[in-house]
Amino acid sequence: MKNFWIVFVVSLGLFQCKSGQDVLPSTANDPFISEIRTDGKLEMAFLYNAQNQVVEIQKYFDDGASLWESTRYFWKNDRLDRSEFWSSHPLFLSSSPKPGKPLTLQNTQTYEHDQQGRIVKQLNYLGANDYRSYVVIKYDNLGRKAETKSYTPEGRDINTNVLIYNNRNNLTQWIGSYWEYDDKPSPFRRLNVPHQNQSWASVNNVTSNFGQDTNGNKSNVWNYEYTYNPENGFPTAMKTIVPNWPSRQSVFVYR
Repeated sequence: MKNFWIVFVVSLGLFQCKSGQDVLPSTANDPFISEIRTDGKLEMAFLYNAQNQVVEIQKYFDDGASLWESTRYFWKNDRLDRSEFWSSHPLFLSSSPKPGKPLTLQNTQTYEHDQQGRIVKQLNYLGANDYRSYVVIKYDNLGRKAETKSYTPEGRDINTNVLIYNNRNNLTQWIGSYWEYDDKPSPFRRLNVPHQNQSWASVNNVTSNFGQDTNGNKSNVWNYEYTYNPENGFPTAMKTIVPNWPSRQSVFVYR
């Protein structure tokens, strides 16, 4: 369940509320994340339409030039109508994908909304038309996504997942993954779409992502250290630190 760089299944936005601690609310003047460059090469790109709605999130191979995956978003009447996940490799079928293969459609999601414009139901398709499951989404009284319940097309219960937040409106627990945060504004909170990483809906930036062993101790810990823009507080660079792996240096590009 690790970090911004490992893309797992496209899953399940942007929330803000007042709490007992100071939280920097999202404003119309906040910058839009445009690119993430890691070790000098393009890692991810974020594309927008004229209304500043994200229409595609691209992920690249380590060469910084070959497209690995693409999540595409389709809007209707200012609401997200559909998303598609395209990949050069079928999910779970390649442990070491390499550049060279064209992108193909892996799965599709369509969305239903409540009167407040929040997504309350997601229908999941393998490819374009093979209907596999649906998800019902519940929100808490602060407007945060609190629970997701998955069902078969016939309505049989598959599973229920609960999301837990801290008092600064950051997601701290989801399934078997846990997060810790800084107190600076996150560039991902303006991506008002179901997130590739659940923590992207949080107000602040992830400083640690980890699991827990049977004794409740941290395991498989990934740490992140940031450099911030002194004017607006948004991160300009990030170091990813993983045990037994070389650290990675990333730069955040805004538009």
